[in-house]
Amino acid sequence: AGYIGNKAVGLNVTTGDILGDVGVGGDYSSKTSGTSNLRLGVNAGDSIASGGNFNVVVGDEAGTAITTGDSNTAVGFEALKTNTTAGQLTAVGAGAGKTASSGGGTSTYIGYNAGTIATGASNTMVGGGAGVLNVAGSSNTFLGTGAGGNVTSGDSNIMIGKDIDAASATADNQINIGG
Repeated sequence: AGYIGNKAVGLNVTTGDILGDVGVGGDYSSKTSGTSNLRLGVNAGDSIASGGNFNVVVGDEAGTAITTGDSNTAVGFEALKTNTTAGQLTAVGAGAGKTASSGGGTSTYIGYNAGTIATGASNTMVGGGAGVLNVAGSSNTFLGTGAGGNVTSGDSNIMIGKDIDAASATADNQINIGG
């Protein structure tokens, strides 16, 4: 046991765990082969390699497969779990953007399982389960719990409201607001 400032801390020599509250004054960057990455959580961002820069991954298994993807933000259990090289992805919520892949750059997934299997690019999915089946669709905007839940590969759709869907799973250029 010892002190950092006036805070008592301890070190478990078996596990390497720090016991107690620890504050960081100045800059903090987690140890990765990339530059300026922040990793907090079991296996979070543990694959970031040289060239994987400016990522923030918080939560168990968040961004665990990111290797050279840049400027990703993953917050929540398994958020962006299998993304490897795509960049500029934002996923907030357990399972958000879980299987987003290298083709799915510049997308935003917010909510439990929002865009959980999405691989298309430039999607915005906000709400629990929004775009939950969207495997390959791009440039979609789904706002609301379950919005766009039937779309699998349609592009350029706008679905707004709870459980609002497109005319078909592969529809393009559809707008459906509130039913």
